[in-house]
Amino acid sequence: MTKEKNSIGSNILRGQRGITLVEVIVVMLISVMLILVSALGIGVFFRKYKELNAWAELQSEALECLNQIKNGVPVGTGTSMEYFGVTNAVKLTLTNTTTNTAQGLRVTPPTAQGLETPDYAHFYLYDGAIRCAYVRHGIQNASPLYLFPKKDNLDRMKIEKFLITKVNNDQDVLVVQVELNAKVETREGEYRHIKFKTKMAKK
Repeated sequence: MTKEKNSIGSNILRGQRGITLVEVIVVMLISVMLILVSALGIGVFFRKYKELNAWAELQSEALECLNQIKNGVPVGTGTSMEYFGVTNAVKLTLTNTTTNTAQGLRVTPPTAQGLETPDYAHFYLYDGAIRCAYVRHGIQNASPLYLFPKKDNLDRMKIEKFLITKVNNDQDVLVVQVELNAKVETREGEYRHIKFKTKMAKK
């Protein structure tokens, strides 16, 4: 009985074979190829993510800028905070003009009685950025605000067009159309673009 068991065990061992060197090399090559393909895919994913994130940031900053021109930039602090913008202005004046188009807009806010004041907010394009200088209670802000692009993004984001056009036929400026085209560098020498056009009216 013992001899029969030994014979069966030796037959089983004889039927098994080890892994050859060729098989090990093939498995290693396949593993290396899979790692390389995965690494390339991850690299493409992060590059695309970076490009889309830059484009989304460009759109977000541009829309925020247009919203500030329309609804006003915050001036003052705490409970005395006011907003100087198109919708609450008593007077709109185009600056840096060519006929009915301009690259600047001066907004005069109302007083508590709804009258014109010496205060103002001036939105204008200067040195590649849309900026805002304002006077409140006769005091001018220390340095103009960077509305778009933000100061930290001037090297990546470029304004291609900033144009303000008077829409209404009256002598006074009541409705303006603001056009804003810009681009952001997503990779060296490659850009994504945005184009916005919107109308704004004072109440």
